[in-house]
Amino acid sequence: MSRDHQSEARQARPPRGIAGPGEEGPAGYRVIQVLNNNAVLARDGNGRAVVLQGRGLGYRSRQSRWVAAGDPAIEAVYVAEPAAVPAPDWLPGVVARLVQRAEAALGEPVDPHIVPALVDHLAFALHRVQQGLPLENPFLDEIEVLFPEELLLARQLLADVAGAGGPVLPPAEAGFVALHLRAARAGVPVKQPARDTALVHELVEWVRRRLQVPLRPGNLDHARLVAHLRYLVDAVARGGGTPNPLLPRIREEFPQAMALAEEMGAEIARRLGKPVPEDDLGYVALHLAKLMLEGRSPEGTVPSRRE
Repeated sequence: MSRDHQSEARQARPPRGIAGPGEEGPAGYRVIQVLNNNAVLARDGNGRAVVLQGRGLGYRSRQSRWVAAGDPAIEAVYVAEPAAVPAPDWLPGVVARLVQRAEAALGEPVDPHIVPALVDHLAFALHRVQQGLPLENPFLDEIEVLFPEELLLARQLLADVAGAGGPVLPPAEAGFVALHLRAARAGVPVKQPARDTALVHELVEWVRRRLQVPLRPGNLDHARLVAHLRYLVDAVARGGGTPNPLLPRIREEFPQAMALAEEMGAEIARRLGKPVPEDDLGYVALHLAKLMLEGRSPEGTVPSRRE
């Protein structure tokens, strides 16, 4: 995704505002939808869907549908990279409504750059479904535990896509949309939550094989392990963890579980390129010890949120 701060445009022409109702503005952007007070979805002179961001830009655009290219309020322009698959005309508006719904439901801002990125992603997903090609998401079980709010919003988006005349997208696609939403909430590239979720998924599979435990989706043990591992990965990413005064006792009473936790920690450190706090490994070891002490018998289950 490209980000143009419009500095050259500001220098090339005098500052110009947003055209008033009924006016034909200068070369610029036609507003499709206001995302929030500081961002709008628009189309440029080439017909591309773009997101304009700037203080008060969305508020002013509620009175006009045109933004001049050199408007000094424009701080950034988000444009999707050229896509091999064209997006339906209705898709940018559907994605823009997702941003509005997410900000209302979550009570916090969502980075508007999600719109062109998600439009590109969904255009490709729609193309694959129309061609009869499968859409698979091996991380959906972990996404359901880690990002339930984002997944609920993503499922609503899939319903909106079908309601707008698009094909029915499979449930797996909601997981990918949820990752885009998570990235937009955190203000990070989507590859970061995707990478972390994939790592958690691989670690869960590793535990399942090593301990021969069911860890079925919806199983309490599965949900707890996913949550522990996500916290551990987050702690490594931020460079700090939680002090664990029980660590010496954990090492003494559960040496096998601690050894397994340290193996997992070595893999996390290798993948993320950062050291893993030993205190946090102790908390993971406690959960592994619990799985081992239960004699591999599955715990009770909770209803799955999956539709």
